Amino acid sequence: MNILLKKTSLFIVVVFFSLLSTHIFAADQTLPTFKAEYKLSHNNIEIGHVSLNVKMLANGQYQLLSSTETSGLLAFVRDDIVLESSRFELTEKQVRPLSYEYQQTLGDDKKNIKLHFDWQTKTLTNSSKGHDWRLTLSNGVLDKALLQLALMQDLKNPAEKSLSYQVADGGKLKTYSFTQLGDEQIKVAGKQYQTIKLARKKDDKPLITYYWCAKELHNLPILLQRKKTYGTFEMRLLSAHFDN
Repeated sequence: MNILLKKTSLFIVVVFFSLLSTHIFAADQTLPTFKAEYKLSHNNIEIGHVSLNVKMLANGQYQLLSSTETSGLLAFVRDDIVLESSRFELTEKQVRPLSYEYQQTLGDDKKNIKLHFDWQTKTLTNSSKGHDWRLTLSNGVLDKALLQLALMQDLKNPAEKSLSYQVADGGKLKTYSFTQLGDEQIKVAGKQYQTIKLARKKDDKPLITYYWCAKELHNLPILLQRKKTYGTFEMRLLSAHFDN
């Protein structure tokens, strides 16, 4: 547990799991709206909860809201809250982020990052600590929160065995690559699911994150796992409700 307290923060866990192009959405595919709850754990010890909500807005755009809070033993040591909000739209061929906000509160310390996607000028503005900097946008670029939705949609095409996404992350465009490892049946929240197992890498870093996406839940990731030298991190589904 000492290793956990010294080397692990909820911020690291959230960056690791941030529910992760050049791949497009087919025009006849619909985007599922849903609510999902997850448990975060380290070496089978509960350290946090994640709530995820994707909904359609009155103007036809969409919003993704994610909330992560410490729980279990970690909550006795640090009271951490991370909020993510992504507003996006579906164009004829792809999902496009419009704005993204990341907020982290740890005691009196606060972190706030905002992204604005201007697709007319192909400009991404990143705002943090009173400073703005800009990147050039290309078609298919996502924010971190939308990565999961892009993956869910792209897995509807069984011919795609590898998937690659450009993600605005940390003031840079980073590449997240997924490789399908085959089908696997696993039990989560007391129910058996037929899943697609994938391995995810970020840029050229050696660490691999494994995803299990449930076919009957619109390919929603129901288990994420990464092993490090000081233990195994997991994000495991507790419940999910789909509106369509």
